[in-house]
Amino acid sequence: MIKILPLGISALCLLSACAGSITVYSTPEGALISADKRALGISPYVIELNPDISKTLPKAADGCYGAPVFTAHWASGAVASSEVTPLCKGLDGNYQIYIRRPVDAPDLQKDLDAANRREDVLARRRQAQAINNVANSIEMNAAPFGYGGWGWGY
Repeated sequence: MIKILPLGISALCLLSACAGSITVYSTPEGALISADKRALGISPYVIELNPDISKTLPKAADGCYGAPVFTAHWASGAVASSEVTPLCKGLDGNYQIYIRRPVDAPDLQKDLDAANRREDVLARRRQAQAINNVANSIEMNAAPFGYGGWGWGY
C-alpha cells in the first residue's frame, strides 16, 4: 500500500493541473511573440507545459529542458530576442521570460501607444466579463422565484 500511494499521487499530478507554464513578457507589452519563425501571439503570451510540448524541447545533459528563443516584434518595427532559457524545474515549473525593446530603436511612442490600446481593450473585456458575471448571477438567483408564480413574472 505504501508503494501504491506515491504512484497514485504521481498519476494524479500528471492528470491534473500540475503542469507548469512559460510566460513571455515584452517591455512594453503588446509585442507579437514568435519562435522558430512562427507567430505565437501577443505578449504577455502563456504556453502551458505538457508532455507533448516536452517532446519538442531540447534536453541538456544536466536534465534541464531548454525553452526556444522567443522574438518580440513591436508595432514600430523594433525587434529583440530572448536567450535560450533553461527549464530546470521540469514541466511543473512556472517560467517567466522577459524581452526588452532595444533602447536605440526609433518610434518608442508608437509602441507605447499600441501597449495602451491593448490595455484599454483588455480593460473593456474585463469590464464586459464582470457585467456578464453579475447578470448571470442575478439570472440564476432569480429563476426559482419565477417558477413559483411570483417574483419576476416568469
